[in-house]
Order: sequence, then C-alpha cells, then structure tokens
Amino acid sequence: MKVFKFAIKFGIQTLINECRSFFEESVDSTNVYEFIQIAYSNNFDELKQKCLKILAEKKEEIDPTNIAKIPSNIVFDAFCFKL
Repeated sequence: MKVFKFAIKFGIQTLINECRSFFEESVDSTNVYEFIQIAYSNNFDELKQKCLKILAEKKEEIDPTNIAKIPSNIVFDAFCFKL
C-alpha cells in the first residue's frame, strides 16, 4: 500500500498501473473492503467491478466490521450489483 501511495503522490503512472494490476489479482473477501475504496477513489473501473462482484457473491465471508468501514454509497452500489 505504501508503494501505491508513493506512486499517487508523485504521479508515477507506470507504478500506479502495476499496483492496480496487483490489486485486481489479489482482491478477495478478506481485503475487498480496502480495495473497493481504492477503486472508487481512483476510478479503477475493472477493480471496482471485481470488488462489487465479490461483495455481492461472498457476503457471508466478509467480516461485518469491515463492511461498516465502507462508505454508504459503495455499500448501496454493492447491494444493487447484478451478478
């Protein structure tokens, strides 16, 4: 995460793209709450769709305390997401 923040701070697009690819490959029910916020904040559409799908499909596996950390607009999108 520190590398991603560094890349954003200094506008290093190649590194941002590499981090985004890593996020897309790594996202699962244990970290989706963190990655979906990154996806929304940075307009990473593919990551956003993958995260929404995980939220919709694996609700039971996601810790409710982590869901509470997600902004309400994102929770709404996940609730309305069509599989």
